[in-house]
Parts: sequence; structure tokens; C-alpha cells
Amino acid sequence: MAKNLKLHVKNTQLAEAINLKGLKAKLSRKKGEAEEVLPPPSEEIVVASPPVEVAEQPVPPPVVEEIKEVPALQAVVEQAPAPVEVPAPVEVRAPEVVAVPVEPKIEEKKAEEVVAKPKLPLKPVEKPIVSPAVRRKLEAQKEAAPRVVVSSLRTTAEKLGPVLGKELPPKKPVRKEPPVAAPRPEKAPYAPLRKKEAEPTKPAVQKTEKQPPRGESEERPTKRGEAEGFRKGKPKPDEGRPKLFKKGEGSTFDTRRRHGIDIEEDEERGWRRRKLKKQSQVQIIEIVRPTKISVRLPISVKDLAAEMKLKASELISKLFMQGVVVTLNDLLDTELVVQLLGQELGCEVAIDTSEEERIRITGKTIGEEIKEESKEDLTMRPPVVTFMGHVDHGKTSLIDAIRKSNRAASEVGAITQHIGAFMCLTDQGPLTIIDTPGHEAFSAMRVRGAEVTDIVVLVIAGDEGIQEQTIEAIKQAKDAHATIVVAVNKCDKPNFDQDLVFRQLADHELLPETWGGSTVTVACSALTRQGVPELLEMLALQSEVLELRANPKARARGTVIESEMSKGQGPVATVLVQNGTLHLGDCVVFGVTWARIKSMRDENNKELLEAPPSTPARITGISGVPAAGEEFIVVKTEKEAKDIAEARREGQRQLAFQAKRKVSFENMMEKAKAEVAMKVMPIIIRADVQGSLEAVKNALLRIESQKIELNIISLGVGEISESDLQLAAASKATVIGFHTSIEAHAEPMVKELGVSVRLHDIIYHAQDDVKALMKAQLDKIPEEKEKGKAEVRALFKSSQLGIIAGCQVIDGIVTRNCMIRVIRAGNVLWSGPIASLKRFKDDVKEASKGTECGILLQGFSTVEVGDTLEAYEIIYLEQEL
Repeated sequence: MAKNLKLHVKNTQLAEAINLKGLKAKLSRKKGEAEEVLPPPSEEIVVASPPVEVAEQPVPPPVVEEIKEVPALQAVVEQAPAPVEVPAPVEVRAPEVVAVPVEPKIEEKKAEEVVAKPKLPLKPVEKPIVSPAVRRKLEAQKEAAPRVVVSSLRTTAEKLGPVLGKELPPKKPVRKEPPVAAPRPEKAPYAPLRKKEAEPTKPAVQKTEKQPPRGESEERPTKRGEAEGFRKGKPKPDEGRPKLFKKGEGSTFDTRRRHGIDIEEDEERGWRRRKLKKQSQVQIIEIVRPTKISVRLPISVKDLAAEMKLKASELISKLFMQGVVVTLNDLLDTELVVQLLGQELGCEVAIDTSEEERIRITGKTIGEEIKEESKEDLTMRPPVVTFMGHVDHGKTSLIDAIRKSNRAASEVGAITQHIGAFMCLTDQGPLTIIDTPGHEAFSAMRVRGAEVTDIVVLVIAGDEGIQEQTIEAIKQAKDAHATIVVAVNKCDKPNFDQDLVFRQLADHELLPETWGGSTVTVACSALTRQGVPELLEMLALQSEVLELRANPKARARGTVIESEMSKGQGPVATVLVQNGTLHLGDCVVFGVTWARIKSMRDENNKELLEAPPSTPARITGISGVPAAGEEFIVVKTEKEAKDIAEARREGQRQLAFQAKRKVSFENMMEKAKAEVAMKVMPIIIRADVQGSLEAVKNALLRIESQKIELNIISLGVGEISESDLQLAAASKATVIGFHTSIEAHAEPMVKELGVSVRLHDIIYHAQDDVKALMKAQLDKIPEEKEKGKAEVRALFKSSQLGIIAGCQVIDGIVTRNCMIRVIRAGNVLWSGPIASLKRFKDDVKEASKGTECGILLQGFSTVEVGDTLEAYEIIYLEQEL
């Protein structure tokens, strides 16, 4: 205990000797003036116990000679750990200072306060260690003058030696701070611009008035500066710092300066500033509008404007000024309109027909090609003879007499409803015969027969003379510039009158040879074969006169006579070769379809390897059902045939789109009125062949009506399929089948969907059936028919029935199921049915004139005496088309 007290006294004396309290006061005053970054001390913290002899001797008043590295002392004091309440002496670590003598009269309380200031946890030791060096130093101070200079606390600590060396923690490595740079000339401080701090109204001096000079204040390095300082250990350069950016001074400002990065400083340190890329100059390209272009027709307004390097609105406005209303995607297919539009806009427009010529393959007709052939390549070909005339005049029977066949027996209804092409051999040579229907609905077939024929045999029944379809056939033959030979048939009948036929022919500018004209006439009978050889001779003679020739070595060209959809073979077409020779495997282009011929057969179903001119053939391998009457031509490759067919199909689609009627307000109003006044009956047509389909369509469209309109929503060739039935069910349409049937797997759907299917074999039966269906669609017209009158004479009240009118029938009869009108003073008050009719107590069905009856009206009870009850019935009448 005595030792501890002695050690405590020595420590107190040592603190008074170095005047720790005075130094702390000076340090606090100096801290307000300047702050410097000082390196942390790396020395060990030791506490030396002063010798006991020092406390006993008086010490003269201290005189401060010099103070060195005062900030270091502050750093040492600040870095001291928290104090621990122990009676042991406290260690003090400080840099080199001047030791001052302790005043003789110092209270113990002040010394205790000074000793308590350092905050360093230490453990008490029982035997403090005092180094000999410290003892010698204290003795030297005692002998020397009152002023004794101590170089530094570190030296004193070294002399005193470790006190608690074993208990102290190991030394931690301390990072060396870079030396403080020498003060520089004072400059305006630099600070990064910030949106919140920037105030244009305050000058920059106000921000720096209270700031100490740069050389004396502690600076916070920038991000890059800190990194460089820790990395290289060099102080942050401060010279050449750029000024703040001010508008109009020519300074630059970028994101680096906004974040406080010094650009010039980076350049001094080796950082290269990224060079800004030069902005590419916008080149103004002058649009050079062409003065001459070439386009293909049809062309849309948008594409034409692009070719002219103009806006589409300019073209539309020009056309609008000329009265042509078009939109952006409308097609211009008239050459004159396109050229005038180009002339108006200062651009010459030429029409490019190369694509059109490629699609068309050739612009020459079959006759022109034959004329251009050399005479050495041309050979004689069989004549194509078409039999035309009115229905039931014996055309097919006459053909059977020539071919020795019985084709007429296979026709339904004993009339021809299909066009046929046959090759037959006669005594005068081969002959190609085309049979056409005589019904009025098959006019398109007769037109096709007249176009492909060389000689037209006009069949006229001698007992009936020229009829309506005969006149039509004459006109069609004249339009086709075909030679006409008249066959006056049925000469075996008793009422045969050939002179009547001659007079009628003369009326139609066909003067017979017997009357001095040029028209060849032959009287014949298909039943007895009378006059048939003479007819064949005249046909051969006319063929020689016409000099019918063709080139069998040329590429094949011809016409489609008929086409159909075969169940096992697909699309099948009957074609007539008019020039060249058609071979098996040739690539053929029809209108919008193409084919690579897989099989070729004649009318007797015999296979053919080639078909020379004037030969009919049935071919397969077609991409679709071609339209009857279309021409075909052979091309080199299958790809070429496919491309041409697709191009033609696209052209047809565009033309069909353009052909649609423009929708306007007037058209919409007219359509709305028509829909109110007129009903629409949708139908679906299916036929066996293309020609029959066309004939049925034309026959049905010829039905005239102002009350109902026929709308054909679908038509096609082949059997009635499931899709047809589903379409009919969705659109509530009637399916009309001509010479066809329903597919086997589609028959159950007819009852399931409730579709009406009508199958016909005779065309005029189908026409009459459709007329009846159209009539049934019309609403019936109600008509009132007067039956009698009764006068109310008395009223009877019934608790259950109401008021019963006691009447007397004054005219006609009143029945139980008739309607009643209540008339009072000439005005109709009510009309409705009778609820009950009685005579006395019995219910009766009618009451005749002069009888009395009781009438109970249904829903009317305000009957008065004197009212007149008129009895009438409503009759519904069917409307006519």
C-alpha cells in the first residue's frame, strides 16, 4: 500500500513537471487557428515512475523555452484509450516537447485532474519499474539550472523503460500519412457546382469568407485525389485548378466537373481527356424527280407516287380535281388516265408491257399463228362441225345416225344438257363433231361451240320451223364467222313443210341454194337415216372449200370444251386441239390454272399418247377445274406454267377488288330501302360439269322479281360436300344440285343441320322449283271477306261471363270462328274474335239472317244497345313474283 502511494506521488510530480494542463490549454487555442494532419506515433506507450527524490526537492518556477510539434501531442492525447479507475499511475504518450519545472506550490487536486485526463486502460502493478536512465536524468535535472529541456516524451519514455510491457497489447501497424504540403499563395477556393448550392444572386466571396486559407485548413481530397494519395503516397496537387464555370467565359462543363473532378489535374497526372467525336453533319439530299418513268398496269396510287418521287396526296388531289375519287390503295388500270396524270405532274409515263406479255405468253390468236406458219409445215386437218338448233329438233339423234350410236337414250328428259365432242370416221374422212344443248339456258355452251367450230349445222324441224333458240344459234354462228349448213330434219313426218323453213331462212338473211342463194340445205331424217350421206358429202365439200390446215409440229394450242371434277381422277377437262400436237406429259397453262398432263383419253375412254389438230381429248393432272371456253397453251417447264397461272390469278383478284362498287351515302340509303322492300333468298349451286353449272346459274338469275332477290353465295363442280351443308346451315340457304348427288359421309348431316337440298336432272325443273321457293319466302297478303251483320237489341249481365249482347242477324251469317267489328255511330270501336255464340242456351256454330243469338265478345264488354256487329274472315293470298 505504501509502495502504491509512493508511486502515485511520483506520477503526480511527473505530470506537474511537464505542465500537462498548460499544454492542453495551448493546444485548444491553437486548434482554432489551424489544423494539420499529423502522423500517428509509432512508439510504445510507456509510463515511467519518477524517482522518489524529485518530490522531496523544491523545483524553481518553470520557464517555457520552446514548443515543438504541438499538434502531435494533441493527436497523442486524442488517441489515448478510455480511462480505467485504478489507483495505479497513468501512462502518457506525446511527441517531443519541452519539459518545464514544476511549481513548488501546486495543489494535489489539480494534479489529480491532470493525471485523470489521459484515457488509457492500464492494470495496476505491484512493483513499478524505474529505469536507471530516468534516475540519472532526474539527478542531472536536480544539479542543473532550473530550466531543463526534454527532447520529447518518446525519449523520456525510452529512458524510463517499459512499465507494463508484459500487459500491453501488441503494436498495430500504422499507415504513414504523406507530408503536409507547404502553404501556397492564396487562391479562390474551388468547389464543384451543385444545383442545390448554386445561387446566382450571391457572389462567390460570400462562400469563402469564413473558410481558412487553403494552406492552413484541412482539405478533403476528391475521389480521384484520395485514390491517388493512398495509391502513390503523394500529396494532392492544387496548382492550376480551373475556375468555376461561368456563362460567357468560354469555359467547358462536363459531367466530370459536375462531380468535382479536376480535368487539368488529371492531365498533369497522366490522364488523357477523351476526345469528343465530331458530330456528323446532316447532308441535305436534294430529291431529283424523274421526268420519264415506265410502269406496269394496273398500278396503285401509292406505287405510282413512289415512282414519280411525289407524295400520294398530290396524285389524289390531281385526280380529285378531274372528278376521279380514289384512295391510296386503289388501282389505276387505264393507260390514258396514268399518262394524263403524269403529264399534269411533269413526268412522262410509259407503259411497260413486258410482264403482261410474259403472262399472256403470246398476243396472237390461233388463226394468226396458223397464217404465219410456212406452207410446208401446214397439213390438212379434219373439220370441226357443231350441231346447233332449238331443243327437241333432233340434233343428238342426227349425230347418233352419223356415229351409229345411241347417245340420245342416255340423256335425262330426252334433251341434251351437256356439250360433247366426238371424233368419228365417215366415208368422206374423219370428222370432229360438237354437240350443243338446245335449251335456252345453254346459250353459253352454244357460244363456245360456235367459236371453236369451222362449220355450223343448223338443225331445224320441218314440222315446227325456226324457233327462238334457232334464231339465237343463227346469230351466234354469224358472230363466229362460221359456215352455216342447214339440215331440215324430220322429213319423214306427214306435216313436214320445207318451203316454210326456206321462207323463214330468207327472213334471217340465209337464202337457200334452191332459191338462188348460197346457204346449203339438206332434207334428212335422223330416224330413217334419210339424207344423212348427202349431209356428210356437203360437209366434206365445205371443208375442202375452206382449206382447213394446221401445223402439227408447233406447240399445242386449243380451247376447253368442258370441265368437271371427277371423284377418282380429280379435275378433268375436255379440250379441243386447234393447232400443234398435244403430247402426254406436256406442261399446259389454262386461264388461272396449270397442268402437267398425266393421262389423255378419247370419247371412248381409250388412252392417247398424242392429240393432233382437231382432236378432242380428256386430260387429267390439272391444278384446278378450268373454266369452260378458256384457251390453253403449252409451255416449256412446269415452273413456268405455275408462275404464269399464279400471276394471272393475282391479276384477277386485283381486278375483282377494283370492280367492287364504291360505297357512298346514297348507295347505302338505296340499299337500305331495297332491303326493307325486298327479301333475299340465298342458294348454293352444285353441278356435275362447268358448263352445266354456268347454265343453271344463268337460268336462275333470269328469274325476275321485284319482291325477292336471289343471292348465289356459292357454286361449284362436284358432289355436295359437308362444307356445302355447313355453309347452307349457317346462311340459311337452299342447296340446288344439278346432275350430282350428296357425298355418302355427308348425308347424315342433312337431317342434323336441317338443310334443304333439292336435286334435279332437268334444268327447267330446277328453275321452276326455285321459283316456288321464292314465292314461299314472300309474306302472304291478308284480305278481309265480309260474312254478315248483327244488331244489338238487348244486354244481359252474367256474373261469370260478363255482358252478353242479344243480337239479331240482319245480313248474311255470323259464324263461331269469324272476327267481329263493333261499329257505333259509323266508327269502329273494337275488332276481335268471338268468345261464345249461343241460341237460347245452346252453343251454335253459326247464326243465319233473321235469327236471334247471344254473342259474347272476347276482351270487350262495353257493348251498348244499337251497336252494329260486322262479321268477317281473313283470307291470306300468296304473292306473285
